[in-house]
Amino acid sequence: MASLTELRDILRQNPRASLLSLSLQSHSEPGAVEAMMRIWENKGRVKRTAPSPSACGGCGGCVVGCSPSQIIFEWLGD
Repeated sequence: MASLTELRDILRQNPRASLLSLSLQSHSEPGAVEAMMRIWENKGRVKRTAPSPSACGGCGGCVVGCSPSQIIFEWLGD
C-alpha cells in the first residue's frame, strides 16, 4: 500500500488523476487511496472533482457512488 508521500509524488508528476489511476499507480486499493486523499483534501493540498452530469447521468455535484475512474483528484500545490 502506498504512503501519503507516495500519492503526493504521483500527483505532483500528473497534477490531475482519477482514483482508479492513483490506485493502479500506487498498487493500492481504491478505498485506501480515497481515504488518504481525504487527508490531503483536509490539508488543502488536493481538490476532488465530480464528473460532469453527462458522464454519469447524475447531477455532477457529488462523488458518492461514482466509479473510481470518474473521481478526479487535482494537486493544488504545497
